[in-house]
Amino acid sequence: MFDKDYFKNYKEQSFKWLFWSSVVRKYTNKESKILELGCTYGYLFKHLKGYKNLFGIDISKHAINVAKTLNQKAIFETQDVQDLKFPKNNFDLILAIDVLEHLPNPKKGIQEISKVLKPNGILIISTPNPDSYSHKIKKKQWFAYKDPTHISIHNKEYWLNLLKTNNFRIKKTTTIDLFDYPYLNKIARLLNLILYRIKSPFIKNMGDNSVIIAQLNPERRSN
Repeated sequence: MFDKDYFKNYKEQSFKWLFWSSVVRKYTNKESKILELGCTYGYLFKHLKGYKNLFGIDISKHAINVAKTLNQKAIFETQDVQDLKFPKNNFDLILAIDVLEHLPNPKKGIQEISKVLKPNGILIISTPNPDSYSHKIKKKQWFAYKDPTHISIHNKEYWLNLLKTNNFRIKKTTTIDLFDYPYLNKIARLLNLILYRIKSPFIKNMGDNSVIIAQLNPERRSN
């Protein structure tokens, strides 16, 4: 399913990864162990120069093969988020950018994340926001429905409850992105780009994607 054809329109979008790298730096240092889920071609790691412990996984063998050619300083593996092959308590920070909506079983995915994340470790997720203004106007024509692999689209409350059930403490919730705005689309996209450039693309409630930053409580681990 996630072969070369699936990624034929995939673009690097350096402004996006520059922003996410700045978020990673806020919560980590260059010795921290970082895992990106659904890393595709590993573009994020190009912007984390000096970091010594970078790991990326993707279910796509094609994506991992490309990632390995683009970044030899990170470790890339073909893995399923719902069945992670890492030791427990292993990572300081895990990112899931545009990933959870692809999972048949998001509950299992979050449980797996909680196992390999260290106590007090940080999880950053971004996933389509069905409460966005774009969705309310465009309905079935909304961007998230155009990808048939988006099989787990849920509102913010669903993800918050799932995280809390798995022993996460919520540090930040917001929304991001205006690229599918139904009116004045070119202007909205330009504004979106400017907000990324200044590393402040957060938009209260109305953005196309929900962003949640959570911390794993140290007292109790998920089974």
